[in-house]
Amino acid sequence: MNCPYCQSPVHEDSPACPRCGLTMEKASAFFGAPPRLDSGVSDNAGVLSGTDARRLNRAIKSFERKFPQAGFTAAFIALPGDTLGPAYTMWVFNRCHPGAGEISGSGNRHVLLLVDVSGGGAWMTLGYGLEPFVGARHLQRCLDAAYLHFATGRWAEGAHAAIAELNGLLREIHTSLPRIFGLTTESSPSATR
Repeated sequence: MNCPYCQSPVHEDSPACPRCGLTMEKASAFFGAPPRLDSGVSDNAGVLSGTDARRLNRAIKSFERKFPQAGFTAAFIALPGDTLGPAYTMWVFNRCHPGAGEISGSGNRHVLLLVDVSGGGAWMTLGYGLEPFVGARHLQRCLDAAYLHFATGRWAEGAHAAIAELNGLLREIHTSLPRIFGLTTESSPSATR
């Protein structure tokens, strides 16, 4: 993983970033009280209609049925203009514990999409359990799919686009794992003798 502030490599068990010294305590002192996150959709900014929120919750539930080992939260928040989005997103993920019923540490396979409705930025982070498979470039693809929607204030459409892209990425990763690890799905004739 990388430090959300200076982007230096940091081990998941490190109490502080070795380069800039960022800790969760320092981030808490800077960011203040964390927002309240609900499972699925958290519209703290009040930008979604009831219909949009219900449709987005259904899309999240569908994602979680397809990938029952993973969870997803979409949070819509109006951030102050000087907020460093990646650091704030990582801090919210660690302080608010979306998908609280899930295992922590390497068992955490939750994904957080945080959308700043005042500045139009969006960031994604995920639990350590997904990091070996889903990298920054994958998350960027999801954000790129949502970009035009978020840039024009179509918040629900952007979140749908990010979820759809993540669905496709996880399917790609799932189908490539046997090849990556040298596994085959067919028994070879010599193996059955």
